[in-house]
Amino acid sequence: MLRTLEWCLWALAVAAVSLSLALGRIETCDYVSVNGDFQSYNVFRRILAGQTPYVDFANYIGMAPVWVNLPLVALNNTFAGSLFATNFTSNILFSTTVLLWVWLITGSRPAAMLTSVFLTKFVSSGLMATLFGPALGGYWTGLFQNLYTPGNSMRIARLFLPFLLVGLGLVWLRLKKASAEQALLQESFAAPVNCAVLGVLAGTGLLWSSDFGLATAFCVAALFLLEQALRLWAGPRAFFARLAAFAAGFAGGALCCACLVTGFRPGAWLASLAGTGSWQYFYFNGTGGKALLLYVFSTPRLLLFALPCAAFLIWCLVRLWKGGLTDRQLLLGFVAFAILAATGAYVLSGSGYNFKEALEGYFWLAVFALAGRGLLWLSRRVARRRDLLLRAAAGALALALIALAGLDAARWPSAVHNGQYLEALGGYTTYQKALVELPEVTSGEPVFSVYATGLEAVEGVFQPSGCDYIIHALGDETREKYVASFTDGGWAWAQTPRMDLENWLTVQNWDVYRHLWAGYERCYATEYSWLWRACSDRSLPVEAQVSAQRQSDSGWTITVSAPAGESFTADLYVRWESGFTSPWGAFLSLGRSMVGCAVPLFGDMPGVAGYLPASGEAYIPVRVENGQGTATLWSADGAFTELTITEARFERAMPALDLYEQEAAQ
Repeated sequence: MLRTLEWCLWALAVAAVSLSLALGRIETCDYVSVNGDFQSYNVFRRILAGQTPYVDFANYIGMAPVWVNLPLVALNNTFAGSLFATNFTSNILFSTTVLLWVWLITGSRPAAMLTSVFLTKFVSSGLMATLFGPALGGYWTGLFQNLYTPGNSMRIARLFLPFLLVGLGLVWLRLKKASAEQALLQESFAAPVNCAVLGVLAGTGLLWSSDFGLATAFCVAALFLLEQALRLWAGPRAFFARLAAFAAGFAGGALCCACLVTGFRPGAWLASLAGTGSWQYFYFNGTGGKALLLYVFSTPRLLLFALPCAAFLIWCLVRLWKGGLTDRQLLLGFVAFAILAATGAYVLSGSGYNFKEALEGYFWLAVFALAGRGLLWLSRRVARRRDLLLRAAAGALALALIALAGLDAARWPSAVHNGQYLEALGGYTTYQKALVELPEVTSGEPVFSVYATGLEAVEGVFQPSGCDYIIHALGDETREKYVASFTDGGWAWAQTPRMDLENWLTVQNWDVYRHLWAGYERCYATEYSWLWRACSDRSLPVEAQVSAQRQSDSGWTITVSAPAGESFTADLYVRWESGFTSPWGAFLSLGRSMVGCAVPLFGDMPGVAGYLPASGEAYIPVRVENGQGTATLWSADGAFTELTITEARFERAMPALDLYEQEAAQ
């Protein structure tokens, strides 16, 4: 009875903190246009309008945010409702992961419950930053805020999958009245039916997210094989029977889940996964073009957290080999394995800068938990009262947090709200130009938005291509459809992020922007975007010559020459090939390379970089000033690759554009 009461208090305390955070977020429904708030809401509103993921629209980050948020968003299908739901559920998921992580490390349920209800309030209140100073406090505050808030793309929801499986394992042990210090969970997989269930869980998880879904499925499969070979070996016949059961469950779980998600068109999910995977490495270029292995070994921050994680996994493997791995150690190792595998996937996909939240955050939580375990060990002489004190502290803290949340909820209706209330958003906003004045400029006519944000919600429409953010239009087929939806749609208006906020989009997506610059004129600026109005062809009657000069094995310059005095943007067609100069270079790069280009584009910010696949063809922009303009292309990693430009030609000239030049709305 007492334990049930403690769990109820814990759940209410976590919900209370989550409620306070969510209410604070929707006091004003402003957003960063290039961030993830509408990346989440547009998925929810599309599904609630009857659209199907991967078939009717691109769902870049997977189904995890949908599954954990959609029931709550359905109760209030507005942008404010989405903000509330995502902030509310994010902290619940984070607190649950802290509970499981600390519990597995310390073995103390009261300590885990106390930590999980305290940590978010400790960080969000500013106490952590105050106690640990601007260096450590600021670092940890920023790190944990990226976990208990939705951030760009609800990473906490995506990385929750391995913790969900751990929770299911602990529930199973509880139902069996077994201790996690034994190996009953591992030994249960000697039964083929349990192997099939594990396979279903892993296969279903593939659609959870594009990072932790794949990483978790890989880790489950790897650990299953290791357990069968090292602990449960009963001969080849038994091994292959269990493997067949696991594989059948895996395939069945993945297929059934994909069919349910896509309306029985699982090929749409597979095509999206393949297209995204083929473009991510060069498109996002998180490794700076460095050979992958060199990037890993020359990134101290990555190694600082990855090596201890890898060492722990090796220790677990040795324990398994010797037959001494307990279920608690297995579950801990599984989470560490999944986080490390997802980190590796980030690096391999070119998004190497995304490793820090999961890897660093849970590393520090493990350090703090181990320190707490040491304190618990030192207090063993008062063991009779230790758990009682912890349970009392956890209960008192839970009651305090529930009371504070009650005060927040009571004050919220009379809280000061910035801006004006927009019924279409369900909340207040200060974006007068973007959400009130811009629709007046367009007279309600459809607008093609490169980043779909509040305008679509206000006007009750959807981005027509199905890719709400242009950075999600990845893969050759998807991009062709995206370009066609813009060029063939006859749009009278287009909206882009202001290029001083996201200038890299212009070069990285010149296959779209070249049509925009040629057929639209900029006519209005909002707080975060530019509005473009369709006009007649803006191509300029300029003749220009193009020459390509090799500067090194991996580097070229392309020069555009025009009559003196001419200033314009040259639209160039380029075809190229690159390859590795040695097997050693291919090994260090793990077979992955790309081509970079640096171009002068804006007079008030000349250099903008973009990245292209290792070989292929594309259009690139070059700003020409007084008859001369030069672009630089190189293959990466330049120490191991060779680049050849096979064709470079001038397509057309368009007006030059500056970042900060303002044009009057008409």
